[in-house]
This record gives sequence, structure tokens and C-alpha cells, in this order.
Amino acid sequence: MATLLIKRYLWLIELLRRNPSGLTLAEINAEWQRSSHYKDCGETDISRRTFLNHCYAIADQLDIQIKCVRSGANSHYKIETANDSQYRHIEWLLNSIATEELITTCKNISDKIILEASDAGTQYLSPITKALRDNTVLCIDYKSFHIGSMARQGILVEPLCLKMFKRRWYLLCRHSTNKKFRIYALDRFNRCELTSTHFTYPPNFAPQEYFAPFYGISTDGYTEKPCRIVLKAYQELPQYLISQPLHYSQEIKEQTSDYTVFEYWLIPAFDFVQEIFLHAEQLEVLEPTSLREILKQKSHRLTDLYQ
Repeated sequence: MATLLIKRYLWLIELLRRNPSGLTLAEINAEWQRSSHYKDCGETDISRRTFLNHCYAIADQLDIQIKCVRSGANSHYKIETANDSQYRHIEWLLNSIATEELITTCKNISDKIILEASDAGTQYLSPITKALRDNTVLCIDYKSFHIGSMARQGILVEPLCLKMFKRRWYLLCRHSTNKKFRIYALDRFNRCELTSTHFTYPPNFAPQEYFAPFYGISTDGYTEKPCRIVLKAYQELPQYLISQPLHYSQEIKEQTSDYTVFEYWLIPAFDFVQEIFLHAEQLEVLEPTSLREILKQKSHRLTDLYQ
């Protein structure tokens, strides 16, 4: 029942998002009767009382406000407050539900649907999300993948945000003692428990802004400030980058039948350099010279490895 309600909430949000000027309840019900959710539950209409209960639940659970913008018999309803981050969460939930429905409704062809393995750290999401909600200190045991690093036990951290990157979950946190920021991968946790200690979330800290200058999860930048980066992509790679940009700052500066030149403003760090190297045969760094030199050195090491 709870899953069905969440699906209805997401359906309503997506419908109103596509109609920013607002819809009447009659118009919403017309769309409802054409939806797959109507076919599943068989409810002809969403009553006004049920609709208002949905609006209250959406505000409480998803922090998205649906307001009446015109009173009377032809009341219009629209989304009043929502940002890009909230919409990304909604899209992620919609995609997750679509995947769930694909799996549950296609059991007879399960051998014809190939899925990737899920992140090994998902079992720690529950205590972490509770800690994020209540500003509670976490106690973790952690073993890094870095060669020579030792397993650490009883690390007390103040969780600041969760971030997913390439099917892995990462926790940005602040050490309770020295207040230094650290990023931990959940698949390297050996233990994660809630403590009874609460902390004050750093004022004016915005996770989206913290990661905005970077690609991926790594923040060990080769520069201290965002710089202009120019990449030249060949063959079919430009279409991949156009359909899914590496970074929100991506802009096309030149486009021909042979190549496309992209411009970025970011701090190049480990993940960004690795992504460039992943497409080394079809992606060339034009600027800055320092980043081009880093890729050249990596290429030399690769050549030495295969000699």
C-alpha cells in the first residue's frame, strides 16, 4: 500500500511539473484515467479529499509544495516550491520504481534481463539517512582500498551528505574531533552505527555547492580554483557527451563532422582525469597545458606497462 501511494505521489508531481501553469482537479483526473496507475487500482477519480491528502503527504515526505492558485469551482493546482535537486530525487525514484516494476512483472523472462550488481554498501544507508535527518554522530569502522592503509575502528563522524557516483555510495562527513572534511565509500565500511551524540550542522553549508566545482566524488584537485578546460572529442564520443554531459558547465565551442570541442569550468581532480583517460583514443585535452601534461605522463606509464 505504501509503495502504491508513493507511486501516486510521484505521478502527481511529474504531471504538475509538466504543466507549470497548473491543472484543475478535473484535468488531473482526466490524466489519471489515462495512466497505468488507474488501470492498476481501478479508481475512477481522485476525490478532492484524497487529492488534498496527497498534497499534504507530498509536502511532508518530499518537501514539495502543491498550492491552489485559483479558488472556486475551477481551482488550479501547481507546484509552488521545488528545486533541481528535488527533481533529481524524484527522477531517481521514478527510475527506481520503473526498474522494480520491470523485475516484478517480467519474472518469466528474468533470464533475459541482465542487471549490474548493486553497491555492497547499501546496508548502511538506513543508519546514515537517520543520522543525516537528526544530525547524529556516526561511529564507523573503515578499510580504505589504498595500498598500505590500515583498517580503522571507532571513527566518530558528523554526516553532511550522501552522494552516488558510478553505482557506489559515498558519505561526505566531518570528523567529530578535528572537524576536517572526509569522504568515505560505503562499500569499504565494516561497521556503521548511530550514536546518542548530536551535532550542529555547519551553517550555510550546501552539499551541492561543495561538489559543484568537481566531476565525480574526488576533491583532490590539481588546481585550487575552477579553471577553463577544453576537450576535443572524436568519432562517436561527442554524441555520448552531448546526451550525458560530464559536468553542468559543459558547452560546445566548435562542432564539425570529424570532431566536437567542449569547454568546462571546474577543478580537475582524480575522477575527471580518470574519465578522460577512459576515452583516451577519442578524447584529447587541448587546455590547460598542465592537464595535458598529466595525461601525457599517464600515457607514458601505460606504454611502459605494455612494452
